Amino acid sequence: MPSSQILLLELDATSGEVISTTLTGVGFAVETVTDSAEAVRRAGDFSLVIIDQTDPAKSPADVCREIRATPELAPVPVLCIGQTEDVEERIRFLEAGADDVVAKPFDQRELEARVEALLLRFQRSRALAPMAASDGGMVHRVRRTVVAYSPKGGSGTTTVAVNVAVAHAAGRPGRVLIVDLDLQFGQVATLLNLTPKQTIADLVRDEQSQREPELLKTYVSHHESGLEVLAAPGSPELADLVTEASVGRILETALLAYDAVVVDAGAHLDARTMAALDAADTILIPVYPEIAALKAVQALLDFVNETGSISAKTTFVLNNVFAKQILKMRDVENGLGAKVDCTLPYDAFLYHKAANEGNPVVRGAAQSAAAVALVQLAATAFGETVGQADGGRERRGRGLSGLLKRT
Repeated sequence: MPSSQILLLELDATSGEVISTTLTGVGFAVETVTDSAEAVRRAGDFSLVIIDQTDPAKSPADVCREIRATPELAPVPVLCIGQTEDVEERIRFLEAGADDVVAKPFDQRELEARVEALLLRFQRSRALAPMAASDGGMVHRVRRTVVAYSPKGGSGTTTVAVNVAVAHAAGRPGRVLIVDLDLQFGQVATLLNLTPKQTIADLVRDEQSQREPELLKTYVSHHESGLEVLAAPGSPELADLVTEASVGRILETALLAYDAVVVDAGAHLDARTMAALDAADTILIPVYPEIAALKAVQALLDFVNETGSISAKTTFVLNNVFAKQILKMRDVENGLGAKVDCTLPYDAFLYHKAANEGNPVVRGAAQSAAAVALVQLAATAFGETVGQADGGRERRGRGLSGLLKRT
């Protein structure tokens, strides 16, 4: 369903045409019904309900009151159209639970502005809305952006991003999005065995959809795990369509549309990657135990910390890509200047099998040591304390006994 699809309850065809033409002219989709019961029944499928003239058996205020008496319709805003400028009529609508009232005759620009303001207000309130806890109390829904990035290719960034996203999506169908920002050769869709019909390259051509949560959703692909996927462009030349500004808009809007956003930022550092890192609440940096890989991460940290530290929101993931231990853990941590938060065990067959079959480790080998580590990583990335102060991760002396020192 397109974003801001509006349900109009209208008995007067002429008035309905005016309202519909006004709103469709600025990009909204309007569906008109004449039956009050149908309007109440279908209200939950729309971003906004507008009530104008109804049948004599049930007044507009009665319909509004009925919608507001239905708990599952609480997130749906209701705009009532007053037939006169009578203050008492407006008060009746407000007492019935209307979120806003526009009186006839109205200026078309006022109607547009009120609709846009009402939708924006409800989108923001949903982002902060409490949800029911298992004990019957209320807890606040935490929305979080997690970015996986490594300056060294082959570190397992896509594997980490995909498995963290799939693990977090378990039990949350339709509420977790993964964005593939490895714009030239992104493989998120491949690792999920998806053939996307649309990609981020299509989305960046539609600026309105970059700003509207429900419109943005029309560009994603759906995975059987319940994860939503915004895939990378289908060919490298389309990568240039994606700009730093569009990345910022997309990630901001995505966090209104979903509870959680995971970004595979690949291994290339540019303004678009920096926009993603800036938007992140948690940054996952996979690294493998090799001096060149550790030195690349160290150079990254030196560069980004010149403008603003990311240390406080960084989680280091040691990916053991070698069958035999080359560097000890203390050497890796000394090289990073921080503790390793998660270790992925060596299992070349398991990771290759998962990639070739398009079935992430956390689903295809859920009992394996790798899957257990990835599920725990997802919990860490989306935990309540992740992304706060450095958590005692004190920067250590650089080094591997001086091997990583700049020359």
